[in-house]
Amino acid sequence: MPAVSTKLEHDTPQWQKNSPLLVVPSWAASLAIHSLILLILISSLNRCDSGQTGGEDGELRSVGIYLKQSPDAEQTDEPDQELQEPTQNQQALQSQEQLKEVLDQPPVTPLLPELNSKLLGAGPLQTPNIPSAPTSDLTTDTLMSPQTALAPPVMGTGKVNFFDAVDSGKRFVFVLDSSGSMAAPQGAPIRKARKELIASLEGLTHHQQFQIIFYNTETRAMKYRGKPTEMLYATDINRTLARQFIQSVDPDGGTAHTPALERALSFKPDVIFFLTDAKHPQLSSADLNEIRVLNKGKAKIHCIEFGEGFPVKEGNSLDKLARQNRGTYRYFNVRKFIINR
Repeated sequence: MPAVSTKLEHDTPQWQKNSPLLVVPSWAASLAIHSLILLILISSLNRCDSGQTGGEDGELRSVGIYLKQSPDAEQTDEPDQELQEPTQNQQALQSQEQLKEVLDQPPVTPLLPELNSKLLGAGPLQTPNIPSAPTSDLTTDTLMSPQTALAPPVMGTGKVNFFDAVDSGKRFVFVLDSSGSMAAPQGAPIRKARKELIASLEGLTHHQQFQIIFYNTETRAMKYRGKPTEMLYATDINRTLARQFIQSVDPDGGTAHTPALERALSFKPDVIFFLTDAKHPQLSSADLNEIRVLNKGKAKIHCIEFGEGFPVKEGNSLDKLARQNRGTYRYFNVRKFIINR
């Protein structure tokens, strides 16, 4: 028995012999240590949760940077969209400020006064300065002079038809009788003459030139105010002014053929269309010779006669005038104008 007791005393560790505590098995110690670690972790998590704050509708969210999106904003999966939008807005604001600075600058005045009404740039477009004139001014040799009625630089050849008299050239002069006899019967002659003349002008190109002369005992040509009477290019605006001039002329007074033909030849045209009722007075042989010498065969003169009844060619001064100047002669019964109007 004493031997056994000695063995037990020998196998027992010294710290157990001297310790007043009870001996704890190893598994119990391990369980206690792990429990202590678990308690420490739980305590740490509780301290982190105590730093949370309340969200909308009672939800909780962690403390930190939180971007609140507007309820109306569209949801997107792109994480950089929120950062890109402020940058784009800033660029848009800068662009608007730069545009405002440009618009606040004073308008630039073109340096070419002749083309001022056609240039595009800052400031409003300027319209041609066309002063208004009473209707009576259009019946004289004066018409407005707009800046846009500039002549094309190159002339061209083309055909013109006036009362079935067709000819080619660059420069045309229309000479129309506007004496009182052109108003009878019932104003038909002057109405027909106006209509045919306007149609002939529409057939001209912008590279051809024209001039219009109405005459009784005086001659009235189309021209711009403040400028000498000259040939005009058949631009759109010149044809428009020509229509106004044509419609403004009313038959009145007597007849003097020679001064009108002489003035037409002074423009050095290629073709002259000469229209008259030619009742009184007739062109004399001296008048015909004067015109032929003055013309020198340069311009063709086509004659159109208005009359009643059948034409009389024998001794007809208009027929002689046409033949002496390489032109043609045509006769129209004004009674047919009344029927066909």
